[in-house]
Amino acid sequence: MLRDKWIEVDVDAVKKNLQEVKTLLDNKARLIAVVKANAYGHGAEDIARILFQNGVEFFAVSFYYEALQLRKAGIRANILVFSPLVSEEEALESIKNQLTLTIASDNDRQLLERVGAALKTQIRVHLKIDTGLGRFGMNQEEALLVCKDIYQNEQLFIEGIYTHIADPTSPDYTLKQFQQFMQVVNCLDQEKFVIPVKHFANSAVFLSFPNMYLNAVRIGTLLSGQHPVGNYPTHLQLQDPYKFKSRIISLRTLEKGSSLGYYRTYKLKRAAQIAVIPVGFNDGLALEVANRPVGLVDMLKKLAKIVLGFFNVPRFNLYVTIKDKEYPIRGKVFMQMALVEIPYGVDINVGDEVELPVRKTLASRNVARIYVQDGQAGKIAYDEVTNYIVDEA
Repeated sequence: MLRDKWIEVDVDAVKKNLQEVKTLLDNKARLIAVVKANAYGHGAEDIARILFQNGVEFFAVSFYYEALQLRKAGIRANILVFSPLVSEEEALESIKNQLTLTIASDNDRQLLERVGAALKTQIRVHLKIDTGLGRFGMNQEEALLVCKDIYQNEQLFIEGIYTHIADPTSPDYTLKQFQQFMQVVNCLDQEKFVIPVKHFANSAVFLSFPNMYLNAVRIGTLLSGQHPVGNYPTHLQLQDPYKFKSRIISLRTLEKGSSLGYYRTYKLKRAAQIAVIPVGFNDGLALEVANRPVGLVDMLKKLAKIVLGFFNVPRFNLYVTIKDKEYPIRGKVFMQMALVEIPYGVDINVGDEVELPVRKTLASRNVARIYVQDGQAGKIAYDEVTNYIVDEA
Protein backbone atom coordinates (compact mmCIF):
# COMPACT_ATOMS: atom_id res chain seq x y z
CA MET A 1 0.00 0.00 0.00
CA LEU A 2 1.12 3.56 -0.75
CA ARG A 3 2.01 5.46 2.42
CA ASP A 4 2.19 9.04 1.10
CA LYS A 5 -1.52 9.10 0.28
CA TRP A 6 -4.61 7.53 1.75
CA ILE A 7 -8.40 7.56 1.62
CA GLU A 8 -10.39 8.20 4.78
CA VAL A 9 -13.77 6.50 4.95
CA ASP A 10 -16.19 7.67 7.65
CA VAL A 11 -17.91 4.61 9.15
CA ASP A 12 -20.66 6.71 10.72
CA ALA A 13 -21.46 8.27 7.33
CA VAL A 14 -21.82 4.81 5.78
CA LYS A 15 -24.19 3.81 8.58
CA LYS A 16 -26.14 7.06 8.21
CA ASN A 17 -26.65 6.48 4.49
CA LEU A 18 -27.84 2.95 5.14
CA GLN A 19 -30.36 4.20 7.68
CA GLU A 20 -31.60 6.86 5.24
CA VAL A 21 -32.22 4.18 2.63
CA LYS A 22 -33.98 1.98 5.18
CA THR A 23 -36.36 4.78 6.18
CA LEU A 24 -37.58 5.00 2.61
CA LEU A 25 -37.55 1.24 2.16
CA ASP A 26 -39.57 0.70 5.34
CA ASN A 27 -39.52 -3.11 4.99
CA LYS A 28 -41.35 -2.89 1.66
CA ALA A 29 -38.64 -4.82 -0.15
CA ARG A 30 -35.34 -6.60 0.37
CA LEU A 31 -32.18 -4.51 0.13
CA ILE A 32 -29.48 -5.68 -2.28
CA ALA A 33 -26.40 -3.55 -1.57
CA VAL A 34 -24.34 -3.00 -4.72
CA VAL A 35 -20.62 -2.88 -3.90
CA LYS A 36 -19.21 -3.10 -7.41
CA ALA A 37 -16.07 -1.21 -8.50
CA ASN A 38 -14.48 -1.55 -5.06
CA ALA A 39 -17.70 -0.26 -3.45
CA TYR A 40 -17.54 2.88 -5.58
CA GLY A 41 -13.98 3.49 -4.42
CA HIS A 42 -14.56 3.07 -0.69
CA GLY A 43 -13.09 -0.42 -0.36
CA ALA A 44 -15.46 -3.30 -1.10
CA GLU A 45 -14.34 -5.73 1.60
CA ASP A 46 -14.63 -3.33 4.52
CA ILE A 47 -17.75 -1.55 3.26
CA ALA A 48 -19.41 -4.96 2.91
CA ARG A 49 -18.33 -5.79 6.48
CA ILE A 50 -19.85 -2.56 7.80
CA LEU A 51 -23.11 -3.09 5.92
CA PHE A 52 -23.32 -6.76 6.87
CA GLN A 53 -22.75 -5.95 10.53
CA ASN A 54 -25.63 -3.48 10.23
CA GLY A 55 -28.16 -5.89 8.84
CA VAL A 56 -27.48 -6.15 5.09
CA GLU A 57 -27.62 -9.78 3.99
CA PHE A 58 -27.52 -9.52 0.20
CA PHE A 59 -24.81 -7.94 -1.96
CA ALA A 60 -24.22 -7.54 -5.69
CA VAL A 61 -21.13 -6.96 -7.83
CA SER A 62 -20.41 -6.81 -11.55
CA PHE A 63 -17.83 -9.59 -11.90
CA TYR A 64 -17.19 -12.92 -10.25
CA TYR A 65 -13.67 -11.97 -9.09
CA GLU A 66 -15.16 -9.07 -7.12
CA ALA A 67 -17.39 -11.57 -5.35
CA LEU A 68 -14.44 -13.87 -4.66
CA GLN A 69 -12.63 -10.98 -2.97
CA LEU A 70 -15.62 -10.58 -0.65
CA ARG A 71 -15.63 -14.29 0.13
CA LYS A 72 -11.90 -14.20 0.91
CA ALA A 73 -12.60 -11.28 3.25
CA GLY A 74 -15.05 -13.46 5.17
CA ILE A 75 -18.34 -12.11 3.79
CA ARG A 76 -20.72 -15.06 4.02
CA ALA A 77 -23.85 -13.24 2.84
CA ASN A 78 -25.55 -13.83 -0.51
CA ILE A 79 -23.58 -12.26 -3.37
CA LEU A 80 -25.15 -11.81 -6.80
CA VAL A 81 -22.82 -11.54 -9.81
CA PHE A 82 -24.33 -9.42 -12.60
CA SER A 83 -21.99 -10.36 -15.43
CA PRO A 84 -22.30 -13.78 -17.09
CA LEU A 85 -19.40 -16.22 -16.75
CA VAL A 86 -17.37 -17.17 -19.81
CA SER A 87 -15.45 -20.33 -18.86
CA GLU A 88 -15.78 -23.54 -16.88
CA GLU A 89 -12.92 -22.39 -14.64
CA GLU A 90 -14.87 -19.26 -13.66
CA ALA A 91 -18.03 -21.29 -13.13
CA LEU A 92 -16.22 -23.88 -11.02
CA GLU A 93 -14.67 -21.27 -8.74
CA SER A 94 -17.94 -19.34 -8.44
CA ILE A 95 -19.99 -22.40 -7.59
CA LYS A 96 -17.48 -23.60 -5.00
CA ASN A 97 -17.77 -20.18 -3.34
CA GLN A 98 -21.59 -20.37 -3.36
CA LEU A 99 -22.10 -17.26 -5.46
CA THR A 100 -25.48 -16.37 -6.90
CA LEU A 101 -25.01 -16.24 -10.67
CA THR A 102 -26.71 -14.55 -13.60
CA ILE A 103 -28.22 -16.36 -16.54
CA ALA A 104 -28.50 -13.95 -19.47
CA SER A 105 -28.67 -16.54 -22.26
CA ASP A 106 -29.17 -20.25 -22.88
CA ASN A 107 -25.37 -20.56 -23.16
CA ASP A 108 -25.11 -19.42 -19.55
CA ARG A 109 -27.63 -22.09 -18.53
CA GLN A 110 -25.74 -24.82 -20.32
CA LEU A 111 -22.41 -23.80 -18.79
CA LEU A 112 -23.74 -23.75 -15.22
CA GLU A 113 -25.66 -27.00 -15.61
CA ARG A 114 -22.60 -28.73 -17.02
CA VAL A 115 -20.25 -27.59 -14.25
CA GLY A 116 -22.88 -27.96 -11.56
CA ALA A 117 -23.56 -31.56 -12.55
CA ALA A 118 -19.88 -32.40 -12.16
CA LEU A 119 -19.91 -30.90 -8.67
CA LYS A 120 -23.28 -32.43 -7.78
CA THR A 121 -24.46 -29.21 -6.19
CA GLN A 122 -27.41 -26.89 -6.75
CA ILE A 123 -26.70 -23.36 -7.96
CA ARG A 124 -28.75 -20.25 -7.18
CA VAL A 125 -29.30 -18.11 -10.29
CA HIS A 126 -31.08 -14.91 -11.30
CA LEU A 127 -32.47 -14.45 -14.80
CA LYS A 128 -31.39 -11.26 -16.55
CA ILE A 129 -33.99 -9.68 -18.86
CA ASP A 130 -32.96 -7.03 -21.39
CA THR A 131 -35.61 -4.32 -21.53
CA GLY A 132 -33.66 -1.64 -23.38
CA LEU A 133 -30.14 -1.26 -22.03
CA GLY A 134 -28.76 -3.44 -24.82
CA ARG A 135 -25.93 -4.91 -22.79
CA PHE A 136 -26.94 -8.51 -22.20
CA GLY A 137 -30.08 -10.35 -21.19
CA MET A 138 -32.98 -12.34 -22.58
CA ASN A 139 -36.30 -11.42 -24.13
CA GLN A 140 -39.57 -13.01 -23.07
CA GLU A 141 -39.36 -15.96 -25.46
CA GLU A 142 -35.77 -16.76 -24.51
CA ALA A 143 -36.54 -16.52 -20.78
CA LEU A 144 -39.48 -18.88 -21.16
CA LEU A 145 -37.39 -21.49 -22.95
CA VAL A 146 -34.58 -21.22 -20.39
CA CYS A 147 -37.04 -21.67 -17.53
CA LYS A 148 -38.52 -24.79 -19.15
CA ASP A 149 -35.07 -26.31 -19.49
CA ILE A 150 -34.08 -25.40 -15.94
CA TYR A 151 -37.22 -26.89 -14.41
CA GLN A 152 -36.40 -30.19 -16.12
CA ASN A 153 -33.02 -30.17 -14.42
CA GLU A 154 -32.67 -29.80 -10.66
CA GLN A 155 -29.12 -28.48 -10.98
CA LEU A 156 -30.24 -24.84 -11.01
CA PHE A 157 -32.58 -22.97 -8.67
CA ILE A 158 -34.08 -19.76 -10.09
CA GLU A 159 -33.99 -17.49 -7.06
CA GLY A 160 -34.53 -14.19 -8.86
CA ILE A 161 -35.22 -12.20 -12.01
CA TYR A 162 -34.13 -8.65 -12.84
CA THR A 163 -33.32 -6.06 -15.47
CA HIS A 164 -31.15 -2.94 -15.65
CA ILE A 165 -32.40 0.61 -16.22
CA ALA A 166 -31.20 2.46 -19.32
CA ASP A 167 -32.21 6.07 -18.66
CA PRO A 168 -33.46 6.85 -15.14
CA THR A 169 -33.77 10.56 -16.05
CA SER A 170 -36.60 9.63 -18.46
CA PRO A 171 -39.73 8.61 -16.51
CA ASP A 172 -41.48 7.57 -19.73
CA TYR A 173 -38.70 5.21 -20.80
CA THR A 174 -38.35 3.83 -17.28
CA LEU A 175 -42.09 3.10 -17.24
CA LYS A 176 -41.76 1.40 -20.63
CA GLN A 177 -38.94 -0.80 -19.29
CA PHE A 178 -40.94 -1.62 -16.17
CA GLN A 179 -43.99 -2.64 -18.19
CA GLN A 180 -41.85 -4.82 -20.44
CA PHE A 181 -40.16 -6.43 -17.45
CA MET A 182 -43.49 -7.12 -15.73
CA GLN A 183 -44.82 -8.64 -18.92
CA VAL A 184 -42.01 -11.21 -18.78
CA VAL A 185 -42.56 -11.80 -15.05
CA ASN A 186 -46.31 -12.29 -15.53
CA CYS A 187 -45.72 -14.64 -18.45
CA LEU A 188 -43.45 -16.83 -16.31
CA ASP A 189 -45.96 -16.71 -13.45
CA GLN A 190 -48.71 -17.92 -15.78
CA GLU A 191 -46.48 -20.82 -16.79
CA LYS A 192 -46.18 -21.72 -13.08
CA PHE A 193 -42.50 -20.81 -12.81
CA VAL A 194 -42.16 -19.57 -9.23
CA ILE A 195 -39.40 -16.96 -8.87
CA PRO A 196 -39.10 -15.62 -5.30
CA VAL A 197 -36.98 -12.47 -5.80
CA LYS A 198 -37.92 -9.82 -8.37
CA HIS A 199 -35.84 -6.64 -8.61
CA PHE A 200 -36.13 -3.70 -10.99
CA ALA A 201 -35.28 -0.55 -9.02
CA ASN A 202 -31.78 0.92 -8.78
CA SER A 203 -30.95 4.01 -6.70
CA ALA A 204 -32.59 6.40 -9.19
CA VAL A 205 -35.80 4.41 -9.54
CA PHE A 206 -35.81 3.92 -5.77
CA LEU A 207 -36.13 7.70 -5.31
CA SER A 208 -38.87 8.15 -7.90
CA PHE A 209 -41.09 5.08 -8.20
CA PRO A 210 -42.06 3.25 -4.98
CA ASN A 211 -44.49 1.17 -7.05
CA MET A 212 -41.47 -0.34 -8.86
CA TYR A 213 -39.75 -1.66 -5.73
CA LEU A 214 -41.28 -5.14 -6.23
CA ASN A 215 -39.74 -7.29 -3.46
CA ALA A 216 -36.08 -6.25 -3.78
CA VAL A 217 -34.15 -3.11 -4.73
CA ARG A 218 -30.51 -2.67 -5.79
CA ILE A 219 -28.88 0.29 -4.03
CA GLY A 220 -25.29 1.39 -4.60
CA THR A 221 -24.96 5.10 -5.34
CA LEU A 222 -27.07 6.18 -2.37
CA LEU A 223 -25.11 4.04 0.06
CA SER A 224 -21.92 5.67 -1.23
CA GLY A 225 -23.28 9.06 -0.19
CA GLN A 226 -24.35 10.45 -3.54
CA HIS A 227 -27.66 11.01 -5.29
CA PRO A 228 -27.85 9.78 -8.89
CA VAL A 229 -27.53 12.37 -11.66
CA GLY A 230 -30.87 14.06 -12.31
CA ASN A 231 -33.76 15.57 -10.38
CA TYR A 232 -35.84 13.28 -8.18
CA PRO A 233 -38.95 13.83 -6.05
CA THR A 234 -37.28 12.31 -2.98
CA HIS A 235 -34.04 13.63 -1.49
CA LEU A 236 -32.27 11.74 1.27
CA GLN A 237 -29.96 13.32 3.84
CA LEU A 238 -26.79 11.59 2.75
CA GLN A 239 -23.20 12.02 3.91
CA ASP A 240 -20.16 11.50 1.71
CA PRO A 241 -17.89 9.07 3.62
CA TYR A 242 -14.90 9.66 1.31
CA LYS A 243 -11.85 11.93 1.58
CA PHE A 244 -8.66 11.50 -0.46
CA LYS A 245 -5.66 12.81 1.49
CA SER A 246 -1.91 13.28 1.16
CA ARG A 247 0.86 15.48 2.58
CA ILE A 248 3.06 18.26 1.27
CA ILE A 249 6.46 16.81 0.40
CA SER A 250 8.16 20.00 -0.80
CA LEU A 251 7.60 23.74 -0.36
CA ARG A 252 9.44 26.63 -1.96
CA THR A 253 8.85 30.27 -2.88
CA LEU A 254 8.88 31.33 -6.54
CA GLU A 255 8.83 34.83 -7.98
CA LYS A 256 6.11 36.47 -10.10
CA GLY A 257 6.29 35.24 -13.70
CA SER A 258 7.76 31.84 -12.82
CA SER A 259 6.51 28.98 -15.02
CA LEU A 260 4.91 25.90 -13.50
CA GLY A 261 4.75 22.38 -14.84
CA TYR A 262 5.37 20.71 -18.17
CA TYR A 263 4.96 22.99 -21.21
CA ARG A 264 4.92 26.00 -18.84
CA THR A 265 1.14 26.11 -18.95
CA TYR A 266 0.87 28.48 -15.98
CA LYS A 267 2.84 31.57 -14.94
CA LEU A 268 2.59 33.00 -11.47
CA LYS A 269 0.83 36.36 -11.35
CA ARG A 270 2.51 37.15 -8.06
CA ALA A 271 5.17 35.66 -5.80
CA ALA A 272 3.82 32.56 -4.07
CA GLN A 273 4.66 29.39 -2.21
CA ILE A 274 4.53 26.29 -4.39
CA ALA A 275 3.68 23.06 -2.58
CA VAL A 276 4.37 19.68 -4.18
CA ILE A 277 1.80 16.95 -3.51
CA PRO A 278 2.70 13.30 -4.32
CA VAL A 279 -0.61 12.69 -6.13
CA GLY A 280 -1.06 12.79 -9.91
CA PHE A 281 -3.24 11.50 -12.70
CA ASN A 282 -1.90 8.01 -12.00
CA ASP A 283 -3.89 8.24 -8.76
CA GLY A 284 -6.99 9.66 -10.45
CA LEU A 285 -6.31 13.38 -9.95
CA ALA A 286 -7.59 15.59 -12.80
CA LEU A 287 -9.09 12.62 -14.61
CA GLU A 288 -12.63 12.80 -15.97
CA VAL A 289 -14.96 10.18 -17.39
CA ALA A 290 -14.86 10.67 -21.16
CA ASN A 291 -18.17 9.21 -22.29
CA ARG A 292 -19.76 10.72 -25.37
CA PRO A 293 -22.10 13.65 -24.51
CA VAL A 294 -25.73 12.55 -24.24
CA GLY A 295 -26.96 15.54 -26.23
CA LEU A 296 -26.17 18.99 -27.56
CA VAL A 297 -26.63 20.71 -24.19
CA ASP A 298 -24.35 18.18 -22.48
CA MET A 299 -21.72 18.67 -25.20
CA LEU A 300 -21.84 22.48 -24.79
CA LYS A 301 -21.43 22.11 -21.02
CA LYS A 302 -18.36 19.93 -21.47
CA LEU A 303 -16.83 22.35 -23.99
CA ALA A 304 -17.54 25.34 -21.75
CA LYS A 305 -15.85 23.60 -18.83
CA ILE A 306 -12.72 22.94 -20.91
CA VAL A 307 -12.55 26.50 -22.25
CA LEU A 308 -13.14 28.18 -18.88
CA GLY A 309 -10.61 25.88 -17.25
CA PHE A 310 -8.05 26.84 -19.92
CA PHE A 311 -8.50 30.50 -19.00
CA ASN A 312 -8.15 29.69 -15.29
CA VAL A 313 -11.63 30.87 -14.35
CA PRO A 314 -11.58 30.15 -10.59
CA ARG A 315 -14.76 28.09 -10.48
CA PHE A 316 -13.33 25.67 -13.03
CA ASN A 317 -9.93 25.20 -11.40
CA LEU A 318 -9.02 22.20 -9.27
CA TYR A 319 -8.55 23.02 -5.60
CA VAL A 320 -7.02 21.22 -2.63
CA THR A 321 -7.87 21.87 1.01
CA ILE A 322 -5.16 22.60 3.56
CA LYS A 323 -6.07 23.65 7.12
CA ASP A 324 -9.71 24.18 6.05
CA LYS A 325 -8.77 26.61 3.24
CA GLU A 326 -8.79 25.97 -0.51
CA TYR A 327 -5.77 26.53 -2.77
CA PRO A 328 -5.59 26.01 -6.56
CA ILE A 329 -3.63 23.33 -8.40
CA ARG A 330 -1.47 25.05 -11.03
CA GLY A 331 0.02 23.83 -14.29
CA LYS A 332 -0.46 20.41 -15.81
CA VAL A 333 -0.90 17.65 -13.29
CA PHE A 334 2.06 15.26 -13.43
CA MET A 335 1.75 11.49 -13.53
CA GLN A 336 2.49 11.19 -9.79
CA MET A 337 2.62 14.74 -8.47
CA ALA A 338 0.84 18.09 -8.59
CA LEU A 339 1.73 21.71 -7.82
CA VAL A 340 -0.35 23.92 -5.53
CA GLU A 341 -0.15 27.71 -5.34
CA ILE A 342 -0.29 29.12 -1.82
CA PRO A 343 -0.09 32.87 -1.15
CA TYR A 344 3.20 34.17 0.14
CA GLY A 345 3.21 34.43 3.94
CA VAL A 346 0.53 31.81 4.65
CA ASP A 347 1.63 29.45 7.43
CA ILE A 348 2.12 26.19 5.49
CA ASN A 349 4.76 23.53 6.16
CA VAL A 350 6.15 20.35 4.64
CA GLY A 351 4.19 17.43 6.09
CA ASP A 352 0.90 19.33 6.36
CA GLU A 353 -2.16 17.26 5.45
CA VAL A 354 -3.90 17.94 2.15
CA GLU A 355 -7.34 16.88 0.94
CA LEU A 356 -7.55 16.42 -2.85
CA PRO A 357 -10.45 16.25 -5.36
CA VAL A 358 -9.77 12.72 -6.61
CA ARG A 359 -13.00 11.12 -7.81
CA LYS A 360 -13.73 8.07 -5.67
CA THR A 361 -14.42 5.73 -8.59
CA LEU A 362 -11.13 6.71 -10.26
CA ALA A 363 -8.94 6.40 -7.18
CA SER A 364 -6.33 3.64 -7.42
CA ARG A 365 -6.99 0.45 -5.44
CA ASN A 366 -3.35 0.70 -4.27
CA VAL A 367 -4.22 3.69 -2.11
CA ALA A 368 -4.87 2.58 1.47
CA ARG A 369 -8.41 2.98 2.79
CA ILE A 370 -8.43 4.10 6.43
CA TYR A 371 -11.72 3.72 8.30
CA VAL A 372 -12.55 6.40 10.83
CA GLN A 373 -15.09 6.28 13.63
CA ASP A 374 -15.36 8.72 16.53
CA GLY A 375 -11.98 10.15 15.57
CA GLN A 376 -10.26 6.77 15.69
CA ALA A 377 -8.66 5.46 12.50
CA GLY A 378 -7.86 1.87 11.71
CA LYS A 379 -9.32 -1.30 10.26
CA ILE A 380 -12.79 -2.81 10.48
CA ALA A 381 -12.98 -5.72 12.94
CA TYR A 382 -15.80 -7.79 14.40
CA ASP A 383 -16.97 -7.65 17.98
CA GLU A 384 -19.75 -9.89 19.33
CA VAL A 385 -21.19 -7.15 21.53
CA THR A 386 -21.07 -4.06 19.30
CA ASN A 387 -21.08 -5.98 15.99
CA TYR A 388 -18.33 -3.75 14.61
CA ILE A 389 -15.40 -1.73 15.87
CA VAL A 390 -12.53 0.12 14.28
CA ASP A 391 -9.30 -1.41 15.48
CA GLU A 392 -6.55 1.13 16.01
CA ALA A 393 -3.98 0.95 13.19
